Amino acid sequence: MAGTTARQRAGGRSTAGMVSAVLLAVASMCAACGSSAAGTPVPHHGAGPGGTTLPDFPASQDFYLLPAHVRPEPPGTLVRIQTISDAGGVVTLRVMYHSKDAAGHDALVTGLVTYPTAPAPAGGWPVISWDHGTNGMGARCAPSRTGGAQSVVTFGARGVGVATDYQGEGPDGEIAPYLDRATEGESTIDIVRAARQIPDAHASSTWVNVGDSQGGHASLAAAELAPTYAPELHLAGTVAIAPGAMLAHLYPGDSQAVYDIISTMALYGAQAADPIINPDQIVAPAMRGVGSVIRSGCVNAIEKAVLDAYTKTGGHVFTTPPLDLPQGQAWVKANDVPQVKTPSPLLVIAGGKDAIVVPARINAMMSRMCSMGDRVSVQWYPTGTHDTEPTLAAAQIGQWIEARLRGAPAPTSCPYRPPAFTVSPAAS
Repeated sequence: MAGTTARQRAGGRSTAGMVSAVLLAVASMCAACGSSAAGTPVPHHGAGPGGTTLPDFPASQDFYLLPAHVRPEPPGTLVRIQTISDAGGVVTLRVMYHSKDAAGHDALVTGLVTYPTAPAPAGGWPVISWDHGTNGMGARCAPSRTGGAQSVVTFGARGVGVATDYQGEGPDGEIAPYLDRATEGESTIDIVRAARQIPDAHASSTWVNVGDSQGGHASLAAAELAPTYAPELHLAGTVAIAPGAMLAHLYPGDSQAVYDIISTMALYGAQAADPIINPDQIVAPAMRGVGSVIRSGCVNAIEKAVLDAYTKTGGHVFTTPPLDLPQGQAWVKANDVPQVKTPSPLLVIAGGKDAIVVPARINAMMSRMCSMGDRVSVQWYPTGTHDTEPTLAAAQIGQWIEARLRGAPAPTSCPYRPPAFTVSPAAS
């Protein structure tokens, strides 16, 4: 798609508007990203290393400042908890827990846990995990830091809600390795483990996972990793809403500008995972200030910086397209989804007018998943866009989760036949 301008139109919406729409979807679905409710929350406790009791972290201190000395602990081990709200029969906590970084080393990750105060059923509450969409890569972009409602979205299911910030997006001074399959998947799984260390949460070993956009990538990664990474947990099913997937190619309807924004974030995220990588050797001179924007800003600022460079360079923001380089090809091989057959059932949500994750990309992904033997169904919303898909599908997602939790057989769309509307608005 060479020659695409920074203001390429998609159904009357500019590229900048398309990317900004991601923010609206994230904001509408990230329901536990808030400050304390009115009044003083009741302190709660968690179990730390070796079964020690973790007190409620003081509100007067910086929750996200990493402890000076922390020894490695098993993934999911809690380091800190902090009460955000305790009202209406629901408690929401900030948590800091052990997981892994891109090199497989011990890392501390932050996120949110919501649980009912009502008596738990026999065996405990199921856990519903939410993976957020693209909002940035720096610490200040973490959903657990930002203002909003007081409980993690569970799509109407009664249970414990958890929402990871992802490794690198949360603790002070860190940068997330954007679209890194291992860290996204492991951060997602490990916050389920962390919730099980909070005695009052009564979280069971059964969980389901829902993710949107970048979070769809994370949820698919977690589903693929879960059988070997967390065999003690039972993943009942995964929902991927317009997932970032099939990353090696542009598809009919894709916007080159949007693709380049995502590639830029992935490039600087790869540097966060491996400091040997030097983005300045790959980006055009007009792009060399983007790194500081990624470290200090969130997705709106990143979008603006890349689109400004896109305009200045006539769309040539890289000296060499990253995927033309051996390192870029290796990155895709390591981080793309889907990669392997997933034992648990899957539901894909897709929109016929999605100009970010276009129908042709979903079609290619579904064909690959069916060929691998996944039990996967897809629900298309012909008028759905990237920002409306979560709302349009919310009721069906809730019904699908409820069916998986009661053990009902999952439907399948395999063998897969693409729908008649396979061209996104950006291609028309």
